[in-house]
Amino acid sequence: MDIVFFTGGARKKALLALIQNGINIVAVVCPRPSKANSRFLDVIITAHEYGIPVITVTKDTIYESIKSLKFDVLVSCGFSYIMNEQIIKCARILAINVHPTLLPKYRGFRSGPYILINGETRSGVTIHELTTDMDRGDIFLQRDFQISPFDTTKSVFRKAQELEPQMLVDFFNFLKSGSLQRTPQDESNASAYNNIRTPKDSLVDANKSLFELYNFIRSCDSNDYPAYFYVENEKVCIKLWRPNNQEQDTI
Repeated sequence: MDIVFFTGGARKKALLALIQNGINIVAVVCPRPSKANSRFLDVIITAHEYGIPVITVTKDTIYESIKSLKFDVLVSCGFSYIMNEQIIKCARILAINVHPTLLPKYRGFRSGPYILINGETRSGVTIHELTTDMDRGDIFLQRDFQISPFDTTKSVFRKAQELEPQMLVDFFNFLKSGSLQRTPQDESNASAYNNIRTPKDSLVDANKSLFELYNFIRSCDSNDYPAYFYVENEKVCIKLWRPNNQEQDTI
């Protein structure tokens, strides 16, 4: 089984899981690294350590960069660009995407904060068929985890990433054994969030109680886009924490 691994995020563990379980990776494809986007440098380093070619692309050069490769499965795991049909068809068997929510709920690139804003108590990871309709392909594998009242967007994303390596290994085991099953997505349960968050999205309504705003505040990254309001035209930011907390990335 030959695959091409597409990523644009910190997916070193997912890549290592595939390598260590005998999946032949023809190439790793990622965006061109920049100061603004260096999350996947560990992936590049890991690929080089195992002698796997690394192909860096822009959204306009993906097809030309991979069209000569021979591979069975295209794996998109945190890849930054939407892929067209021409790219998807380069895979001889199948193209899959690893999405960090429980599809069909919370489709899209920017869905993470809304899981908390909407007060969800569970989230998870979905491996589904990659199609030109973003996050709408048939579901192959899905696993969930509990969201605590103290989780943040970072801790929810971390929990999702912890599931991804074993899920990818299990997916390929099912594919090899012929026991892989697919389930169409139920559109009646679908939701999508694709708008890029900006600082103004973290503006809270100071007329509401802190209890009412709690989920909203913890959905706002306290470093990158903290929740805030204004007092006499002065911006006041909000950060929540527990003095005795020992959990990574949680309140």
